Amino acid sequence: MRTTSGHRGSKAAGRRRAAPLAAAAVAVLALGAAGCGNGSGGVSSTASESPTPTGGSAPATTGAESSDPPPSATSGPPQSASVPGGAASPQTASDRCTVTELRMRLGTGDPGAGQIYYPLTFTDTSSHSCVLNGFPGVSLLRGDGSVIGKPAARSGAKGAAVTLAPGATVEADLHTLNKGIKGDSCWARPTLLKAYPPGSKEAMTLTTSTPVVCGDTFDVGTIH
Repeated sequence: MRTTSGHRGSKAAGRRRAAPLAAAAVAVLALGAAGCGNGSGGVSSTASESPTPTGGSAPATTGAESSDPPPSATSGPPQSASVPGGAASPQTASDRCTVTELRMRLGTGDPGAGQIYYPLTFTDTSSHSCVLNGFPGVSLLRGDGSVIGKPAARSGAKGAAVTLAPGATVEADLHTLNKGIKGDSCWARPTLLKAYPPGSKEAMTLTTSTPVVCGDTFDVGTIH
């Protein structure tokens, strides 16, 4: 009987010694599990407490993200695209020659086969190029400003526009007939010639005693 009691006592003592060991093992396993929580699969408990970089600048973007600054970060107004062909803004002023840019003269008559042609010339006196296109309006005047006969009729087709460089000259031909080719009547000799350059509403005048229009024929050709 003593032997049996001693055996039972040794078993009980063994269980008492095993309990603290089991508890220690459980504690070790718990610590190991806590340590695994900081691995790549989890979130660090200090991530939200990390300090903001002192520079305050955002990290550089990578991959498909644009590196351009947002619209609010750009300085100044947006720049307009250049216009193809040179000018940054559309031309607003006309390039037509005006009376203040021109000098007008009437050349000597050139007779032939009963026809007489007088070159009416326009010279660009400005420092820039300008354009004339079409027919001038021409009248012959008396000294008191009254019109002799009627204004010159347009003869032929309208030509292409002509660009005058500074100092360049173009002309339009005035035409009439020799006396006797178409009757014997002629208009009075003029004192002034009045002309409107093509496209202009302002006139130019010059002192002249020609042409003397005969045969009731007076016309003007296009600028060339």
